[in-house]
Amino acid sequence: MISLFFPMLAGHLVADFWLQPSSWVSHKKENGWKSKKLILHTIIASVLPVVFTLQLSLWWFVPVIFLTHYLIDVVKSKVKQTMWFFLADQLLHIGILWILATFFTEITIPKSFIHFWIYACGFILITNPLGILTGMFLKSVTKAESNTVQLNASAWIGIFERILIVIFVTTGQIQAIGFLVAAKSVFRFSEIQQEGNQKAEYFLLGTLVSFTVAIVVGLGIKLLMTN
Repeated sequence: MISLFFPMLAGHLVADFWLQPSSWVSHKKENGWKSKKLILHTIIASVLPVVFTLQLSLWWFVPVIFLTHYLIDVVKSKVKQTMWFFLADQLLHIGILWILATFFTEITIPKSFIHFWIYACGFILITNPLGILTGMFLKSVTKAESNTVQLNASAWIGIFERILIVIFVTTGQIQAIGFLVAAKSVFRFSEIQQEGNQKAEYFLLGTLVSFTVAIVVGLGIKLLMTN
């Protein structure tokens, strides 16, 4: 287990999703490599993963992450934003952090801290990151014209339901997921009934995708904790 990878991953997820407003993303697309928002975001994304490790000796990771993150985001700003490019972008960023934590330091952190960062990564992942990915997937399979992902009331409902599912999975309360599905269906039944089969299919698909990724994250946390 590469212990330093988990705080670095948490730092990346916070910087790339929680601390990057949609206005910054638009500014990067409009201005490319000259975007001041891109530079500011890259600074945050390169400093935060190192800060979360609490290891000052790893200061030299910052320029490495800065350069690679900047170049990846410049390329990303030039291409159409699809689910596959989104995944490729994140895999490249995360892969670089994994390489740094695996091959360029022998520093480790206490086991209790590792457990904290595993949970932190899991719960950060199921908020905005998987919300955006779920939205992109739904748009791709329903052929929606807009790729804009808005954090509206429905998105917040999705975030909280994924948090609950991860809690249920990690605490062994799998049966509670069924009650969550039933409760959500009851509250949305009248809306679905009014808007027809297409709305029902969209709701069902979105729910299944959201629940699936949350269950996978919950099982992943349990697996990492046991190992």
